[in-house]
Amino acid sequence: MAKKRKKNTTGTSSPEQQAEAAAAAPEVKKSKATPKEQMPELSAQFSEIEKTWTEMSDRTFFRSAIWITVLATFLRYFMLLLRPVHHDEGVNGWMLTNLIRDNKYQYDPSNYHGPTIYFIAYPLMQLFGLETYPLRGLSSFFGLIMVVMVFYLRPYLGNLGTLLAAFLVCISPGLTFVSRYFIHEIFFVFYSLCIVVAVLYFIDKRKAGPMAIMWMAIILLVSILPTALLGGKYLGGDNETAVAGLRLLLFAVDAAIVYYLMKWLLSWDNGRPIYFILAAVSVALLFGTKETAFITQGTMMIAVPCVWIWEKIGPGKTPKKTLQRNVLIGTGIAALAAIYYYQSVADGFKYIYTEFLNNQYRPQDPFWFYSLMLVIAISLLTWFIYVADIKNGNDTAIEQEGSLSWAQFREALGNNKNAVMIIIAATAMFWYISIEFFTSFFSYKEGFFWKAFEAYDIWTKTGTKEHAQNGPWAYMKWGMKGEAMIIFAALIGSLIAIIKSKNRFAMFTAAWAIGMAAAYCIIPYKTPWLALNYIMPMCLIAGYGLAELILSKNRRLNLVAYALIVAGTVSLGYQTYKINWVRHDDDQMPYVYAHTRRGFVDMFNQIEYYAEKSGKGKEAVIDITSPDYWPMTWYVVNYKHVGYHGRVIDTKAEIIVTKKKDQDTDAIAKYSADYKYVGMYPLRPGVDMNLLVRNDIADPPCSGEPAQYPVYNTQHCTHEMSVIPSVKLTP
Repeated sequence: MAKKRKKNTTGTSSPEQQAEAAAAAPEVKKSKATPKEQMPELSAQFSEIEKTWTEMSDRTFFRSAIWITVLATFLRYFMLLLRPVHHDEGVNGWMLTNLIRDNKYQYDPSNYHGPTIYFIAYPLMQLFGLETYPLRGLSSFFGLIMVVMVFYLRPYLGNLGTLLAAFLVCISPGLTFVSRYFIHEIFFVFYSLCIVVAVLYFIDKRKAGPMAIMWMAIILLVSILPTALLGGKYLGGDNETAVAGLRLLLFAVDAAIVYYLMKWLLSWDNGRPIYFILAAVSVALLFGTKETAFITQGTMMIAVPCVWIWEKIGPGKTPKKTLQRNVLIGTGIAALAAIYYYQSVADGFKYIYTEFLNNQYRPQDPFWFYSLMLVIAISLLTWFIYVADIKNGNDTAIEQEGSLSWAQFREALGNNKNAVMIIIAATAMFWYISIEFFTSFFSYKEGFFWKAFEAYDIWTKTGTKEHAQNGPWAYMKWGMKGEAMIIFAALIGSLIAIIKSKNRFAMFTAAWAIGMAAAYCIIPYKTPWLALNYIMPMCLIAGYGLAELILSKNRRLNLVAYALIVAGTVSLGYQTYKINWVRHDDDQMPYVYAHTRRGFVDMFNQIEYYAEKSGKGKEAVIDITSPDYWPMTWYVVNYKHVGYHGRVIDTKAEIIVTKKKDQDTDAIAKYSADYKYVGMYPLRPGVDMNLLVRNDIADPPCSGEPAQYPVYNTQHCTHEMSVIPSVKLTP
């Protein structure tokens, strides 16, 4: 009956209905056979988005770059003085203080890094005085123009890849945090990026742009500035007015010389050699900033032949199915390794769980923990979808401009005569800049000829020693707590670049980032800010990888890439907010390393109060008996009579600062009769200080017991010194 009913129904259809059914049948079949990601409506929407990114106008790109730069400016300058001055900032401030007051700096390789940042900061200190804001503002400026420099990689990372890379550099917790205080690292990482951009633009034979011209002019002016400074002093003698006038006159002459030099450089092959010279200068500044420059330069030099070798033996012409099989095998090996080292992986998750959800000493932070888990899950999903899609195509969405080959580099040098001239000019600038800074503008010859080379002998000894029990997995721990999304996206981007093998700059950046990470993981000496040396190139390769996923024809890859960007932005933004404005002195946070605690500022406020109460102000005598005192030197830089003794001494100073626990017994025995106890204040983890004031300027007794952590005495009252042993150390 059923068959008969069906037959009758069909038989009674009109010819028009039968024709419509026949026409609709193929469409139904086609719809069922088409994967979801290839549905016309969804595909059209994503195609429109792809077109927006790939065919972006210069105006749209510029507007996007402006918004990212505005955000970077806010993150690097907002409430810049909130965080207390760090130990290393105190040391750098002390070096600058001596340079400003004594007009003298002598490079010491055994205690400090290179001289460049002191001379770069010198004009600001002369203009604004020994203040914290201009110093930190200088670091923030270099952190900001690092973001701007990324936009110059547009020809090699594409529109979307460049904007994503710049955005990651902009919001990276580490790059933001370190940009907000005055240490060497942010300058160092900036110079490494300058080297790469300058070399790329030289190889591509680009005409010198406004930024290149500006930097070249500044460098030339700084290079010949000693003629004005030293010449004015030599010719003017002891007459200060004559010295100032002669220096101004000689500076005008120097400016004229720079003008004609720049005019000549711009006429030389359209100014293209400027990029090669700028690369050489950036290398000189890199070595003049930190001894670890040889690691950065060595890694870059190794990365270049690695790219060439991989192009010869890599998967460039491998059939798609074979390529997918090989990637699956590699993924399987990685999975088996994770299973084999299950205990280490489990310990890693336990560490993160304990840090954020089960830490009795710090506030619980479930949002960060679960956002990290989400980033990990999306990253793994992204990779598996990408591996499954390899068989459908391996075309790259981001084409680099130029071949970036040895042949193109040789062509950029020009004929033999031109090549010799460029190499001589670059070499001369490298040595001149190096000698100029290390010799303190030719006033300390030992700085270069002995001290500069001695630094590497010293560093090879200190760099191979563990100094703070951070352990071999330190960077992994710090990275998971701060830069997880960047690390995972960079790993995916590196694998995509290696698998596709069609973008030489992407492959170079992958080798650069991975090589730097490996080098610093191997070296026993570990501090969090060293991670910036690989975090910055990781941002670049992460931007490339995310752009490849978004511009893929596989709509599932598009969706997971967008999900990773959203989840990553939330997690990175949240951590950037926490580390810079909430827990900026909490050593449990990444990059917060032996940082001065905010309670120290309370002690300095008390010192200022009692110095004024004594009637002497900046003439008050302050004796610091604690052997640990950095960065106190910077806080009391304007006080005339400050002594650093390192032991309990006989004194009649208005104010005394002793070290908690180590000096309690001696301080009570020596000072109880003449001094009162104001309070205990934390300097940094493991170091607390007691503040004592002389009886004649002491305030009335405090009511109740002495303040205990996390509360510090911010009132104007004192205790008898006998209460000191009852005050507990800060955890």
